[in-house]
Order: sequence, then C-alpha cells, then structure tokens
Amino acid sequence: MTADMISGRLGGDKFLAQVLGREHRRYPAGEDEREAFADLLTWSALNNLLATQRLDPPRMRLAAGGAIDAGEYTRLREYRRMPDWNQPVPHLFQQQLRDGATLILDAIDEMHPPIGRLIAELEAWLSTGIQVNAYASWTSKEGFGVHWDDHDVLVLQVSGRKRWRIYGNTRVAPLHNDIEFAEEEPTEIIDEFVMEPGDILHVPRGCWHAVAASEGEPSLHLTCGLVTTTGVNFLRWMVNTLVEHEEIRADVPRTPAEYASWTRRISELVADRLHSPEVVEEYWRHQDETAPARPAFSLPVGVTGELTLSSVVRFASLRGTVTENDNEVVYSAQGRRWRLPTKVTPVVTHMHHNGPTSVEELHELVPDVSEQALLSLLRRLMDDGALVWEGET
Repeated sequence: MTADMISGRLGGDKFLAQVLGREHRRYPAGEDEREAFADLLTWSALNNLLATQRLDPPRMRLAAGGAIDAGEYTRLREYRRMPDWNQPVPHLFQQQLRDGATLILDAIDEMHPPIGRLIAELEAWLSTGIQVNAYASWTSKEGFGVHWDDHDVLVLQVSGRKRWRIYGNTRVAPLHNDIEFAEEEPTEIIDEFVMEPGDILHVPRGCWHAVAASEGEPSLHLTCGLVTTTGVNFLRWMVNTLVEHEEIRADVPRTPAEYASWTRRISELVADRLHSPEVVEEYWRHQDETAPARPAFSLPVGVTGELTLSSVVRFASLRGTVTENDNEVVYSAQGRRWRLPTKVTPVVTHMHHNGPTSVEELHELVPDVSEQALLSLLRRLMDDGALVWEGET
C-alpha cells in the first residue's frame, strides 16, 4: 500500500478541495481491495510491539467509556539503571479486552516501519504532519462514547468490522485552544455504517462520532490524525515575514496620539502582504521546507563506511523543494538549504521525486560527473543530515 493508492482512492486533488476538513465521507473498498491495509499492521506485529516496547500509559492504554486505571492490567517493573515502568500483564490485559475495553496505541507510526513509510508519503501529499494511533476492540462496547477530535482524521480499517455513528458538527472548525466549546453532545444520528477491511473514512475535526466493534469479532483500525493547519497558523507565519519592516520591529506606541497612525500603517503592511497572489503558495512552500524529517539512521556506513555505486540512498525528508537557477540548484528541507552545482540537478530532482535509488542509477543521470565526485557529494549530504543510506543492491 502506498500513499498514491490512498490518494487515488480518495480522489486526489478533488478530495483536498471538496472533502478534507469539510465533511465526513466513507470510501468503501472493492472486493479486490479488502486486504489493502493488511500488511500495515498484523496481529503478530501488534503482539510483538506490546511485548517488546516500553509502552507506558497514556501512549498505550485501555478504555471503556473512559480510561481504565493502568493498575488493573499492568505491574510495576523496577530497574537499577533505567526508569521504572508499568509493564502490561498479558492475562490481565486480555481480560480487560474480553470485558469490552478498547486498546489504543498512540503514535504507532514512530515504532512500526510499514506504517511509518506510508505516513511519510501521506505527509508529503497533504503537506502536514500526521500521527497514527492504532485501535483494537472485540465487543460492541464503545471505548470513548460520543466525542469529537480537534484534528481531521483518515481512518484505515485494517481487519474486522467497526460500527460508526456520525452526529455531525455543533461548531465549525473548532480549535484545540478555542474560545467556545460545545457543552452538550448531540443525540441525533445523521449517518451510520459499518467499516469493513480496506475501507477508508474521513472525519473532519469537530464532527461528533461514536465507534464500536461487532460483538465477538476482533477489529483493528488505524486513525491518521492530521496536524491542523488553520488561518491562525497562516497569520502567525505571515506576521513573522513582515519583520523586515521597521514598524513591525518597533515597540507598540504608548501614547494615544500615536495609536491611529501606527495601526493604519500596520494594517497597510498586512493588507499589502495579503494582496500578494503568491502568499498562500509561499506559506505551503514554507511548511514543506521546514517540516522535520522522520528519524532514519545510516549505520554502519554513516559512521565509518563508504558509499559505493551499489549503495541505495534517498533524501531523509520526503517533503522540501528544489529550485534551479543559472548558477546552482538549491534543495530546501528540514529548515535548511543545500546549494549544489547545477550539473547535479538531475540527481537532486530525481531523489526529490522518487524513493530509494542506487548510486549507480543516479550516476547514469549525470554521466559527465565522475563517480568519485558524485560519491563525495552524496557523502557530504549524508553527513549533513540530508541523505539516508538504506543498504546495498
């Protein structure tokens, strides 16, 4: 499963323009797509994560209409040289699930490579960060009751079935730190359906919903929570771009006689910036150029080894931009810029648009560049955090 397949299922740019953040919508899988997400998280892989990772609550927790006290299913383990932690006790843990609890595992994309790779691609498509939580349940008891999230969500049904009830929004585009909150949950259901393996669901922020598995049938799904990018974020960025103006850098006036002229000048500067036809595009470019890369190590080559023609490499970030001019090609990512000679533009462009590639393939794109010169350049990029070594062909 790749992000291209998911974006295709969702409708690509049409989804971005008409659905994302606006309305809930289910995308049923075809019969040949039921196993689309099966390899993202198997039950065996989930068992291994629970057994081998130090997953203290709340990162790993059980809920049944609310959080269950971790003391009901964990025991304190004490260490001499490491922090103590509450280790799940398998039979107590499973009894809670048998009694109707839902298992939640937060940020599973950070610890399970199949999910992490997919989400890095989705982040590049959506130009925002994503955190993936896994949910497993066995009974019709709801883990959280009727609730809403303060971020847009894409739900991937991995296995089993899940019943969803949608109640709609009581406030449009609510924020995490809002000035108004709904006091009462809605009671009128506007949509109800069962998610089956391979289905995708979009739930916009603020949309009230409730979720439960079918009785006695294990259900496993992933929620991809999109980092919210609002007008508030845009305005903060835009204001920071105005610091070149003396009026923005200067102190706020303290005498009433200056208030009107000062606010008039500030409004002119802000209006001029907003009237720029490229300002929103600049903001999205800034988002891609400053987004941190997902951690990836290049051992042992990153320490003492050497890159060779058979080495497979990729850019550390799947986001960023590439800009060409007469004198150089500039790769901007992770809040940094790498200025490189124009003769390696095909290499930079290829790595920006493609996944892991062998150095030999990259060298074929720039035959006028010597092998040693290309290897040296790639090595410098790796040592500087722009490049990742993924093995040998």
